[in-house]
Amino acid sequence: MSQKLLKLIHKENVSPSSYIYHFERSDGHAFDFVGGQYVILNSGDDSDGKAIKRAYSILSSDSETESFRICVKCLGTGKASSILPALKLGDELEYSGPWGKFVGDPTWPSPGFSLILATDTGITSLAGLLLSKKFSGRLESTTAVWLKTKEEDFLSENELKNILSGVSNFPNIFQIPPISDPERVSSVLEILKSILGDCTVPENAFLSGDGNILREVRSELVRLGTLESRIGMEAFFNTHSPIVSLGKA
Repeated sequence: MSQKLLKLIHKENVSPSSYIYHFERSDGHAFDFVGGQYVILNSGDDSDGKAIKRAYSILSSDSETESFRICVKCLGTGKASSILPALKLGDELEYSGPWGKFVGDPTWPSPGFSLILATDTGITSLAGLLLSKKFSGRLESTTAVWLKTKEEDFLSENELKNILSGVSNFPNIFQIPPISDPERVSSVLEILKSILGDCTVPENAFLSGDGNILREVRSELVRLGTLESRIGMEAFFNTHSPIVSLGKA
C-alpha cells in the first residue's frame, strides 16, 4: 500500500497554545470526509524510534474537499509539540483516515431533536458537525453546547465565530469548573438539566471532550429516553479505554 501524505498549505497561531493547520492531499486528489470525523497524523518518530501518531478532528465543512483544517493544542510535554509548530509550508506528513464510523453512518441522525455537546477541546468535533452537509438542513432542530473552563485558551469565541460564520446555529457556551474540580461533573449535569428542561428528550446526540463527563451525560440521556444506539461519543481525554485522544500534540 502506498504511503498517504498531506501537504501543509497554511498555518496560523490562534491562541497562546493553539495552531490551525490547513492541509491538502499531496497527490492532488480530493479529501473526502464526513463532518465530525478525524484524521491521524504521523509527525515522526520519538527517541525510541516509535511513531508519534495523534488524532485530530477535522475543522472544516465536508462540502470543501480540496483541503481541510485542524486545530491543535500544543502541550509543553507533548511529543508532537516540538514538531508540529516547526512545520513549514510545503512540508508533508503521513496520515490515515478519515476515521469516525458513527458520524459517518448515513442513517444518523434520525429525524427529531439533536443535541451536540462538547467540553474543552472537543469543540472541534462539534464545529465539524455544525459545518457538515448532514446537519445543514436540520440546525433549527439542533442544540449545540460548548462547556469550557474560564482558563481554556484553545479557541477564542471570536475565532469560533469566524469558523462558523456560515452557520446559523452558534453553540450555547457555559463555563464549567477545571478538570481537577470534584464538582465538575455535577455542574455539567445541572447545565444539561437546564437545557433540556422537564420534557425534552433528544432523538440523537453526539458528545465530545472529557470522557468522565461524556459517560455521565450519556447515562443521563439514556435514563431520559434517548436510545443509546443514537448517542455518539468521542473522548478526547479521560478515555478509560485504548482509543486515541484527539486534539492535543
